[in-house]
Amino acid sequence: MRPPAAKMPDKPHSTRTPNSLDEFGVISEFFTDKGAHPNAWPSQGVGDDCAFLDIGDKRIAVTTDMMALGTHFFDNADPYTVGRKSLAVNLSDLAAAGAVPKAFFLSISFPSIDEKWLKAYSKGLMEESFRYGCPLRGGDTVKAPVIDGKPSKTTISITALGELPAGKGLTRSEARPGDDIWVSGTPGDAFAALGDIWGYWKCAPSDYRYFKSRMDKPTARVALGTGLLNLASSACDISDGLIGDLQHILDRSGVSAVLHWKDFPLSEAMRNMPEDVRRRCVLSGGDDYELLFTASAEQSARILELSQRLSVPVTRIGEITGAGESLLIDDGEGGVLSPQPSFNHFTNEVV
Repeated sequence: MRPPAAKMPDKPHSTRTPNSLDEFGVISEFFTDKGAHPNAWPSQGVGDDCAFLDIGDKRIAVTTDMMALGTHFFDNADPYTVGRKSLAVNLSDLAAAGAVPKAFFLSISFPSIDEKWLKAYSKGLMEESFRYGCPLRGGDTVKAPVIDGKPSKTTISITALGELPAGKGLTRSEARPGDDIWVSGTPGDAFAALGDIWGYWKCAPSDYRYFKSRMDKPTARVALGTGLLNLASSACDISDGLIGDLQHILDRSGVSAVLHWKDFPLSEAMRNMPEDVRRRCVLSGGDDYELLFTASAEQSARILELSQRLSVPVTRIGEITGAGESLLIDDGEGGVLSPQPSFNHFTNEVV
């Protein structure tokens, strides 16, 4: 998940040393269980939006996200929208797996009891919970530590659980050559709001209001995800930027892809932005929580029918081309785009 509070660099730069690790390198190196546990529930392991646990004849999808004021939210963010979004981003992971949300657990650390803030946060959280039938079933609250006389900022950790049919579940690892690449909604809108706030560009007031609503109140595409369970070959949600999240699919599946810029869906507000801003937001921006998925060409009619039935727009934006894990973006004019990198914690560079 891209944090909105700290400015991204104007140009890509690397902070790596020969021995340094990025966000995903840390997970792979230190937090991927490579051992065998004969008494544990079988799991498909680490590396997707959700882990799948097989418990008897049930399959449970599990996801967790940690968020903090000052990192993932501005310090003065509306606590109601923080509440809604902190659950929505977890529900989006369940959607990417094709799972039906069933329960979540909340752990929260805050420097002091601010009843007004907590009331608004709880309202947003519980409304989102009710909207998706995903009740709160437990958690923990702790007082944040004071460091050098300054209280730490509020930190939120949510673990969400969803249900899948036995043996089913979408991952990032099953894309195949010849598959189409699809995206829901209009990616890039959330980052357009961030760019305005950071001073990278200026949006018209009405466009900014739209972009800001997309940033503050993302829609978890749960119905779409469950509908794609028997149609898509792989899926993920767009949290760190479309090209970065697609690269996870390519890496996990061992395939290459071509995207067609002219086919990308743009919101009416995005069409009002300059072309270079559109590319920056749509290709590299994040925080959209739309679904990015692949499917065989034979499924296109069923995918479009599902889209129409749910009133959730989906657009074909490219295809899986073969082995190799590379990604090309056709600009529609005989050239190839080289977009800025998607977000990565600890490096701010492409993954």
